[in-house]
Amino acid sequence: MREYDIVVVGGGPAGCMAAKYAAKAGASTLIIEENSAIGEPVQCAGLISKRAIEESELKNIGSFVNCELKGAIVHSQSHELRIEVPSPEKSAFAIRRDIFDKELAKAAMDGGAELILNSKVKHVKKGGERDGAKLTILAAATTSAGVNLEENEIKANVVIGADGWRSGIARMAGVGEGLTVTKNFLNCVQIEGQYEIHEPVADIFVGKTIAPGFFAWVIPIDETTARIGLCIDKRFSPHPNPLPFLKRILSGHPIIAAKYKGTQSKFTAGAIPIPIERQKTVKAGDGTGILLVGDAAAQVKPVTGGGVYYGMKCGKIAGEAAARACRERNMELLNGYEKRWQEEIGAEMAFGLKIHRLRCVFSDKDFDRMCQALSKYDMIQRITNRGDMDYPSFVFRELLKNPGIIMLMAKNIIKYLYAERKIR
Repeated sequence: MREYDIVVVGGGPAGCMAAKYAAKAGASTLIIEENSAIGEPVQCAGLISKRAIEESELKNIGSFVNCELKGAIVHSQSHELRIEVPSPEKSAFAIRRDIFDKELAKAAMDGGAELILNSKVKHVKKGGERDGAKLTILAAATTSAGVNLEENEIKANVVIGADGWRSGIARMAGVGEGLTVTKNFLNCVQIEGQYEIHEPVADIFVGKTIAPGFFAWVIPIDETTARIGLCIDKRFSPHPNPLPFLKRILSGHPIIAAKYKGTQSKFTAGAIPIPIERQKTVKAGDGTGILLVGDAAAQVKPVTGGGVYYGMKCGKIAGEAAARACRERNMELLNGYEKRWQEEIGAEMAFGLKIHRLRCVFSDKDFDRMCQALSKYDMIQRITNRGDMDYPSFVFRELLKNPGIIMLMAKNIIKYLYAERKIR
């Protein structure tokens, strides 16, 4: 039987960063990863900011960066809005997420954390009197087909759930017993394929008929290949499956279908959690504690769906808080994690939810009017200067001062209030 101060369940960016910072602080730390390799399968569009790369603390960025993007073009039904990157500090990068995640895991192990692959956590429960203040984690080694080979009991003071949007740790900890997590998700699908690329920019396609409740994207990863995908919010969609929407734009969208060459090298599908207000991501007491981080805690940007930067930032906080609680034998210190991550990104997430609700009720004509209103020179300058993919509220607060956008909001206020009740 193995014993650790901290067990991290999930070897993605949030989990690896939590493990790295816990081990750096002197805590014995183990990462348990369900899959046979870190970073696989990939369930991400693979677009991150320069700030996120800096947050990763990785040096050999050439190993995972596909290309640097110079801006974005937002397409509505009849208009387009071009946004240039104002400076290298605000660049975005298309990356290989599998390699990126592997590098993060290596950094965590270099920092002192241990790693077990191909092992699924079956349960987490409080140990008996002879176990002392420990949680017992039952992890089953599995084959690629999911067949159990053997089971191991592992004991720890703190478990950090970094196991994604379907977090088993959240479920095992007992939602409603100290933890509150979302039940709402964006459903996503993406392919990689040959595509006619003229410049290194991301194309964003908005509209209720394109991707209800979210948007579609084309992200170049080299001179001839792109990732093409979309997400939908099924609560505002006539169909709960995003695949028919993807097939429709690949075959019939006037821009995408004309540039897509019909080949497909990779297919991915997944989900992105939609944050809720007053989330609780800590359960502490009786000498043990459970934390949620990353997608398991819905620490994502509601406007763009990105979670890598937030996950790493919150992972660092979680690792430090867990190590301190173990070192001082005071699990109440885990509550500092909740406070710190909320201070870092809570307001940004709350504002992003408001933008998401507005997007969900916009019609195709509303998106046209929005792009038209924002195409004015002064608004383009504001977007360019204030735009920040990690903190999109900066630019949206500026845009909400625009008379055209104010009129759109007033026009949709009843639908927005209905959506607010529906989304909670």
